[in-house]
Order: sequence, then C-alpha cells, then structure tokens
Amino acid sequence: MKQFLFLMIFMPLFTFCGQKKEKNNEKQSSEETSEVETPLYKATYYLIRHAEKDRTDPENEDPSLNIDGMVRAKNWAKYFETIKIDEIYITKYIRTKQTVSFIAQQKAISPKIYNPNTLYSVDFLKETHGKTVLISGHSNTTPMLVNKLIGEQKFIEMDNGDNATLFKVTLDGNNRNVETLKVE
Repeated sequence: MKQFLFLMIFMPLFTFCGQKKEKNNEKQSSEETSEVETPLYKATYYLIRHAEKDRTDPENEDPSLNIDGMVRAKNWAKYFETIKIDEIYITKYIRTKQTVSFIAQQKAISPKIYNPNTLYSVDFLKETHGKTVLISGHSNTTPMLVNKLIGEQKFIEMDNGDNATLFKVTLDGNNRNVETLKVE
C-alpha cells in the first residue's frame, strides 16, 4: 500500500518533468528549423569607384569631379542606359553623387547615402533582395564591399588612378559570382 501511495504522489511529478523537457526539445527544434529556413538572397550589385576628382587642392576632403570625371560620369550613364537599376547608393562625398548623377536622372532614382563600414548587413540584403543595385564608392571601400558580398577576401584596394573598373556581383542563394570589367 505504501508503494502505491508513493507512486500516486510522485507519478504526476515525473510526468510533469517529462513534459517540460519535451517542450524544451520542441522549442529547440523549432529554433534550429528557423535558422535553417533563413531566406537566401538574390540580387545583382554593380559597384564602381567614383570618377576622377579634382586634385588641385590637397586640403579639400570633399572635392568635386574634374572635367575627366564628368566625362566618365556621362560614360557610366551610357553604359547603364539599357540596364535596369532599382536602387543607387552613394557615400556622403560629392564625388560619388556626381559620378552617378546622370544615371540617377536617367532612371529617376534618388540615391541613398550609405556608410561603407556598415552598409553590408542582413538588413541591406533584405532591402535589396530581388533588385539590381548600383553602388558608388571609393578605392578602398568598393573592393571591401565586393569581398563582403562574395564572402571571400579576393580584391585589394584599387589603384588611385583606377576609375574604370566595374564589379558586377550576382547573388543567387548560396551562389555568389563576381565579374570585373573595365569600362572606358
């Protein structure tokens, strides 16, 4: 009789503990599943360095484009004329804005200002998912962003005279492809 009473008192306790453990396992299982089901992003990014800047005043930290730079900006607009662009990103510097100004007018897009050190993020990937994006940056930040997009350290800082390189990065789930072109 004592054993039956003992069993009646402690049986619910064992059952409750077992159920709690099962719930924790279910919760852990669903958390693992949500990590696996993270969406894979798809987008095309065109990354360019700003066009040639005016170097006559070495003290000027935010120079405009020079004549060659304005010609290059018009050439970029010709290059992108037949390419669908959904968004344009520029840094806070006038030279990146001027570089894409003709493209922005052509496509009727207001460029978004970005910080090169914080642009690459899950939020950025979500915001640009399914889009074609043009990003105007600098000799050090453009290759850095390409590397982040492709998930490997492939490119180094661009040569100071290189304003003609175009990086085309295509993301399609786990497939990450980069093409490097010279556009004169």
